[in-house]
Amino acid sequence: MRRMLAAFGVCDCHSHVYGPFDEFPLAKTRTFTPPEAPIESLAAVWRRHGIDRAVLIQGNAYGTDHAALVRAIAREPERRRGVATVAWDVTDEDLAFLDRVGVRAVRFNWVKHLLGKSTLPRKALIAKAIGLMERVNLLGWHAEVHVDAEDLDLVGRLSVPSGMVLVVDHMARLDAAREQSRPLLSRLLKLLERERIWVKISGADRVAAECESLASAVPILKSVIRQAPQRCVWGLDWPHVNLARKRNEVELIGLLDSVVPDEATLRSILIDTPARLYGFAAAGANLATAVAHEGVITR
Repeated sequence: MRRMLAAFGVCDCHSHVYGPFDEFPLAKTRTFTPPEAPIESLAAVWRRHGIDRAVLIQGNAYGTDHAALVRAIAREPERRRGVATVAWDVTDEDLAFLDRVGVRAVRFNWVKHLLGKSTLPRKALIAKAIGLMERVNLLGWHAEVHVDAEDLDLVGRLSVPSGMVLVVDHMARLDAAREQSRPLLSRLLKLLERERIWVKISGADRVAAECESLASAVPILKSVIRQAPQRCVWGLDWPHVNLARKRNEVELIGLLDSVVPDEATLRSILIDTPARLYGFAAAGANLATAVAHEGVITR
């Protein structure tokens, strides 16, 4: 595998923390039970793979209790950001608190198996989401949507406030094993023609969940990157919950080497675009704080 980057600022834009459970108990209303996966374990993964910055996503198993997320960000606030999942009636005070501790986006978790019994009619769901987006836009936040590919029309129907970015998580969980994914990929690519819609090229192990090889996700990844190379960000999606077939971090990170066309695009995906989206300081190879990596891809 070729060396691709030796710059400070590589960012994991999508991972979760769970636990310790005696300190941060899971929500009783959760739809799944994740393994205990505290920030200390995740930080060791980042160190092992030369990842300097990270965005922590509120775990669905915690509902709207952000205590574990807030503690994880507080360990290294200059290098960590967060994405929150909040109630529709969240107060302005709570939003302001989350903003102060490093949260920079709100997430809508609309994947069917995670919704439980809290579903709303589509029209009401979209109206509430637009209202919340307008509120957090005042804080300079963006929005992230975790949705099944079959429901990408929900993303298309969201009226994004002026200046706001809307990020589609995990490439809308396209399934590389299904023939039906071809028209759904076309739908995602059509959405990415809009300047304000971005995408996370995370979750390749979910895209290839029913496939023997992780390489089955490559055509989808290449198509998405080709469509919006300056509007892609990447993440490990650690600790890889709700997956029968587990892929390790070396496989997931190494996959980038086969899908990113050149070093400039890789730098955009791993460093420059995350810095802009999540409000990190500009990063470059010559910063005094730079770490000389042997390549982001492996250690």
